[in-house]
Amino acid sequence: MKRFAPLLFLCGLFLLSIEGVAHDYHASITDIRYNPKTQRLEVAIKVFMDDLEEALSRKSKAKVVYSNSEQVQQLLQAYLRRHLVFEQEKGKPLQQHFLGSEAETDAVWAYVEVPVPDARRPLLVHNTVLMELFDDQMNIVNINSKGKTNSLLFQQYDREKKVDL
Repeated sequence: MKRFAPLLFLCGLFLLSIEGVAHDYHASITDIRYNPKTQRLEVAIKVFMDDLEEALSRKSKAKVVYSNSEQVQQLLQAYLRRHLVFEQEKGKPLQQHFLGSEAETDAVWAYVEVPVPDARRPLLVHNTVLMELFDDQMNIVNINSKGKTNSLLFQQYDREKKVDL
């Protein structure tokens, strides 16, 4: 898998950089940087805005249009806590601190920080973002730690992976 990491990273950037074009593919990209000084994961996730609006609308059972309103940000925060989970001990999610989000032309970037109690222990990553909407959803996660980047690919039946920091 490591030899495909650069290819996955480039494909993800390409897929998510196309703006203003209706998409026939369903993908998200998550960039994670472990900061040893703060002992935190610094997480940025990019998703297509229309897909995110659909997911939030289904969850809230009302039409959601992305904005920086408190209500939409709370929905987004709750969504990420459920669909992007980090653990070091099975069944015990690490606490997420939602920092906010911002819109691009047709995408949304959301930002969270996650304290990591012990960077020597492996990190279990669960990524089910938008998988409840699309059978072909792909979530690419790039984790940068100690100057190295590991890329992980999450698909419908492959929703959790373990990685060393």
